[in-house]
Amino acid sequence: MVNSHFVPQFILRNFCADEKIQYYNLENKKAEERSTRSVFSEKGYYPINIEKSLCQKIEVQFANILNKKILNENYRISLNSKEILILKKYLIITMLRVRDDNLEHNIWYHELKRSGIIVEDDLEKEFLSGDFYENINKVLECDDLDKLLDLVKKGDNLNLVTFIKDAVYSYNVFVRSNHSKEDFLIPDRGWAGYRGPVGVKKLNAMLNMPVFMFDPYVQMIWFMSSPQDYAIYPLSKSLALLAVSSAFKICLPGSPYKFIYPDEAPSLSACLGFGNANTIALPENRINRDGTKEYRYQIKQLTKKDMAFLNGVLIKNADKYVCYADLGRVTYSLKENNT
Repeated sequence: MVNSHFVPQFILRNFCADEKIQYYNLENKKAEERSTRSVFSEKGYYPINIEKSLCQKIEVQFANILNKKILNENYRISLNSKEILILKKYLIITMLRVRDDNLEHNIWYHELKRSGIIVEDDLEKEFLSGDFYENINKVLECDDLDKLLDLVKKGDNLNLVTFIKDAVYSYNVFVRSNHSKEDFLIPDRGWAGYRGPVGVKKLNAMLNMPVFMFDPYVQMIWFMSSPQDYAIYPLSKSLALLAVSSAFKICLPGSPYKFIYPDEAPSLSACLGFGNANTIALPENRINRDGTKEYRYQIKQLTKKDMAFLNGVLIKNADKYVCYADLGRVTYSLKENNT
């Protein structure tokens, strides 16, 4: 039986020191030094056909981009349209590849449940979450953006629809921790979603804009947004990708629109929990001579306080374990989050 990693080893190796990774139990607060082969994995977690498809249809392609074009850059990352598609497909798979039968990590589910649209019902949960293996296979079979969006239109289940929408319609931000002297840790789910004080309120705020009924751009941003404010995907101990809700485009400098912040979060920083408008600035886009589109991302540096907050988001999204390279480089984050 194959030992399947639900967080890929090519990611886990970026959280090692001297080829070893620290495997931290959030319940008993104890760490073990291990090899990447023995963490975030389980024998027979995927059928052999899915194990092979994950490797052949997304992991190899994304690992190539990660190692050649992302990890070695300190200031700016440039990706073309094809590479962006691979990246977004990888983000979707990351959200889907760890079991979540109770939809505990689906922010849309919690919002619909809170509002009374969804009631507690085990059969309903099964319908909403969809078949675990089928969801993964459906995304792996998509080789272009239109096919991914077709899955959204079909609306087979809540997990598939919301995870694809959140990954495809968000914009990407790369952040580094070098200046903070604090490292990223990685949870046993490989990612974390964040819904802060503006969650659904940012959607309602757009609906209440006087220009909403007459402005196609605001309508498009509203359609592309969700209660999730952003998701964080640690790529190495010093680099992470943020998938930021399109709704925040309205809040950035240069926007012709006025976003009214709620009293409990009177600034963009308070809404995000970290950083500022510069931290989540949009990438620069350019058309190359051959007609292809290129996206240029300026890598943003985080403060120690930012790191503690984002690591806290990752810790809260973990089922039971997180991994890191060096205890001394995450001690502040663990202390600030009472772990």
